[in-house]
Amino acid sequence: MDNRTNCEIVLWSKNAIKTIQPLFCICIMATISHLLFRIQLKAFPTVRKRSMLWVYAYLTTDLLLLVRFFLLYAYRWWPICLSHHFRIIICYSEAIFDNYLNLLQSYILLALNICRYLQIAHNYNVYSSNRHTIITVYFLIYFLPLFGHISTIILGWTILQNPSGGICNLLPISSIIRILFLLFSYFIPVILTLIFLFLSLNHIRNTNGIQAQEIVDARQKYHRQLVIQSSIFYTLWLLLWSPHLLLFPFYYKNGTIGNIAQILSYINITIDPIAVSALDVRFSQTWRSTGDHLNRCIRRQKSKRVRMISPSNSLEFSLERTMEHSITIC
Repeated sequence: MDNRTNCEIVLWSKNAIKTIQPLFCICIMATISHLLFRIQLKAFPTVRKRSMLWVYAYLTTDLLLLVRFFLLYAYRWWPICLSHHFRIIICYSEAIFDNYLNLLQSYILLALNICRYLQIAHNYNVYSSNRHTIITVYFLIYFLPLFGHISTIILGWTILQNPSGGICNLLPISSIIRILFLLFSYFIPVILTLIFLFLSLNHIRNTNGIQAQEIVDARQKYHRQLVIQSSIFYTLWLLLWSPHLLLFPFYYKNGTIGNIAQILSYINITIDPIAVSALDVRFSQTWRSTGDHLNRCIRRQKSKRVRMISPSNSLEFSLERTMEHSITIC
């Protein structure tokens, strides 16, 4: 019988375990961060708006990346005997969905900034006026990159790296393919995203033709706030997310540089819920409301019940002493 039809147990190698353990710890923290964010969505319906479609889509890709990591982590820990063909299918899925989900985020943020620009510059609610267009773009963003990855495999433009006990990876076979990949997966969406962001900021800053000083002051204040929020979010995004896509066509993920890029990528996933909250004041308000509620609960728990004895009749009675401003019921 051909050995390639026999089943085989796939486990992490010793070198892979050393590099995968930090990723596992980071993914645990990322899962907690995203769960807390999802609790906010359930507790505060004001943030569940149609205009937040792209924000939710962006965070959903983070969750899918975490699910992918934990499934493949468990797959290499459990002593499951799998056939060669099934292991190849899993290996291709591992390599494709890592790059595919990371690529999605760049186009989702591009769609977000285009919609925000239309709302800010033209006072145009694209989510209500162009529902069918939004839905069409939504599905195109999800399916075209996946179709592109599968096409490169069928056409033989990428090769599968399947190290024993390591992470599976797809690498372009030529410099032209590498350049095309970087162009469509990174430079085009990132440059367009920054262009629409700057157009939105410039429109807010422009106060020509506005006579009322109050409106001018309000717009300038909003511009400063948006500049700070956007600068923080996109700086973190570019610094932590970019290395993964920029290095993918040139380096193996099992190498030192590839491991560093993956660690930065998962750190970005961990802080995404907090960073995304900075893009919309409603998220900041929900986090603040949650913090205030927890503070009230903690202060109420510190309220002390003191037992006293009356010197006149020696009857025991209890008096509850509460801290000032802690009478609010949690």
